[in-house]
Amino acid sequence: MTFWERIDKVLSEKKISVAELSRQVGLAQASIIGWKNGSIPRADIAVRLAKILDTSVEYLISGIELTNPENGKTISSDGNYFLIPILDQELSAGHGDLIPESDEIMGLVPVSTRLRKYGKNLGVLFVHGDSMEPTLHDGEPIVCTTQGWDSGEGLYAIRLNGNGYVKRIQVISGKILIRSDNPLYPPIEEPLSSDNFSIIGKVVCSLKFY
Repeated sequence: MTFWERIDKVLSEKKISVAELSRQVGLAQASIIGWKNGSIPRADIAVRLAKILDTSVEYLISGIELTNPENGKTISSDGNYFLIPILDQELSAGHGDLIPESDEIMGLVPVSTRLRKYGKNLGVLFVHGDSMEPTLHDGEPIVCTTQGWDSGEGLYAIRLNGNGYVKRIQVISGKILIRSDNPLYPPIEEPLSSDNFSIIGKVVCSLKFY
């Protein structure tokens, strides 16, 4: 079944019209009808849909159903996926968003077993803003490790002055260079010993790859 076929099945079971779903999720009916042609909404929209339809993101995106000890629902999987948490925070690809000290888990999402090498140290976060375009786009879900700095250059989820960002990190001449892919955003430098800077973890991939 496709994403739309699963949505349509749940709508039919719950006797919810497309117009009503459009109202509750806050999208135009044309956007919802567009899913019939094979498009899939952003992960944050999928989370909202799952809550409205009283189902799971896993089921809507991949057809996988989780085992829930409260209602006895079971997982249906071919073994090519495992589940990681969706965290209730955004990482700014712009001018910074204050992020909470603790992560609230919004749900779980299936990802490829090729990411199992990271163990349980993975989470899904959302990109907010345009400073990492064209690499990452506003609203895009990314998979990050939670292990901090791995001594290599690359895309990282970071905290800077209490705000959360996704940026390219490079160490040059004893300084941390924080760069955006969008040339409209100038680089930022921080000393290696800065108390205002910390690394949450490395960006492993974007969920647009799945």
